[in-house]
Amino acid sequence: MRYTLALACGVLAVAAPVWAAQGGLAGHVRESIDEKAFAVLRGGRVLMLECYPPKGAAAQAYFKKYLSNPSSWTTYAGKGGVAVPYNSVNQETQRAMLLAVFKQDYVDEKGWHHTVLFSGRDQETVWNLAEWLTGKGTNHDAILKVNGLRNQTLRIGQEILFPKDLLLQVMRKVTPKPVLKLPQESMEEQEQDLGKAAQALRYVTRNKKQYASYRLNIGEALYTAVVVRFTDYRENADILKACELIQRESGITDVHDIDAGSEVLIPVDMLSDRFQPTSTPERQRYEDVVQEATRLRGQVRSKDLEGIVVILDPGHGGRDPGTKTVNHDYRLYEDEINYDIACRIKRLLETQTRAKVHMTMLDPAQKYQPSEATFFELDQDERVLTTPHYRNDNATVSVNLRWYLANSIYRREVKAGVDPRKIIFTSIHCDALFNDKLRGSMVYIPGASRRREVERGWPPKTYQKYKEYQEQPESKTTAAERRRDEALSRNFATTLLDELGRAQIKRHSVGDPIRSVIRQSGGKEYVPAVLRNTQVPTKVLIECANLTNPIDCKWVSQPWWRERFAEAYVEALKAFYR
Repeated sequence: MRYTLALACGVLAVAAPVWAAQGGLAGHVRESIDEKAFAVLRGGRVLMLECYPPKGAAAQAYFKKYLSNPSSWTTYAGKGGVAVPYNSVNQETQRAMLLAVFKQDYVDEKGWHHTVLFSGRDQETVWNLAEWLTGKGTNHDAILKVNGLRNQTLRIGQEILFPKDLLLQVMRKVTPKPVLKLPQESMEEQEQDLGKAAQALRYVTRNKKQYASYRLNIGEALYTAVVVRFTDYRENADILKACELIQRESGITDVHDIDAGSEVLIPVDMLSDRFQPTSTPERQRYEDVVQEATRLRGQVRSKDLEGIVVILDPGHGGRDPGTKTVNHDYRLYEDEINYDIACRIKRLLETQTRAKVHMTMLDPAQKYQPSEATFFELDQDERVLTTPHYRNDNATVSVNLRWYLANSIYRREVKAGVDPRKIIFTSIHCDALFNDKLRGSMVYIPGASRRREVERGWPPKTYQKYKEYQEQPESKTTAAERRRDEALSRNFATTLLDELGRAQIKRHSVGDPIRSVIRQSGGKEYVPAVLRNTQVPTKVLIECANLTNPIDCKWVSQPWWRERFAEAYVEALKAFYR
């Protein structure tokens, strides 16, 4: 159970539930220290003991276990739930509270290793931490010096050492370094959940129309539990239109007052391929690709990524910043986030593996140096590395030049003897899903049935001066190549999402985190151009996070999170070719 706490005179009032997971992203962390009491951290600075004492004389014995002055038990007795200030509990309880709320902390012979959970408005301070761990806030100067810090500005995920000789005696007891539990299911488990969702659908005919019939569970809504889960609509306007149609077809009068168990009728032609009836061509194509992916898995191996070529495409840039976060606590621009993650992947691959890296974009001022910024300034100097370079003035032209460039790199590497299956194209983006309840990473792959045999940039005169266009104005693929591409890309997407889970990076969990097409109202379906037209067999477009979601914004703003994302990508490459 998770609660918002309202405090008055030490009495605890339990109000409406809130999200309060590890990391304090909702401003609170509440963790049990034993079966009778909870440690509650509000922001990064207020720590208290939440108690539910027994009635009568038994309260004295109850509080004796926790209070530094046992005789003060009468202050809290007979009041139901109470919040006891940190300074009023004994030191053993204080230690237990700190280890409960700061789950990544541990103690060894060097001292207490603390991992920061709060920054920004709820920021932890070295002074506060020094008071809790050493008994004196004035020790903060010594702690800053030991850690090479110039000030008390802390970042989420940053580790700070509180030296053993400064710690209170009770805080010196050695604890094992914690092994954190994964915050989400494996991809195999998530696939099983999607299979259960598919089994919940019944296919019916009403008034000569075909529908998938679904019964809503408690707390489910049409927007997320039905349209986002079972269809490939992405834009808010398209999702709302789909909701309106489903509401009308299902005879629902008020979407805000739908009983659990109510039947929802989803027109079959709205469904994602994997949720179509087994008799449809769409479902059969999906099953064929999954089978082909299984057949192709693990056929190509490489030690330390020797011979692997990675083409990294940071999305947007120049006059096209992509999406801008709507959360005013952060100043984030999608193109800056995309570029920083790509630079981090490039650095890791070039310093820790034998892979060869090509970038499609360059920021001449930043070059390929990762940024430690938590807030970003919008610049417009990024350019596509075609010959000649293209300053990013037009988003459509930029997208087309990226796949022309990627195809040129691909042809050059294959001509040099590289196995096409050892080349990977990755376009890096951040989402702007309207519903801020949706968060986490999603991966797009090239749906074979939505690609054409011949593609080219239009109008041709726009691209004629670029060497990459002159080399090959059209992108041509066979049906067999398109099926292969989707299968190989699905395999890499699955591996990547598994590694993101191991790195404790949230995956999109409402429906399938791997999508092969984007659907729009009016029946239009498309694959993003950088996947549709790029000839590299294995290719993905990653939506790293949702910039309309405040939790995702908080993580994406942190350099350590962007580094962790890059590390997960590199680990996915290693696993893919292991």
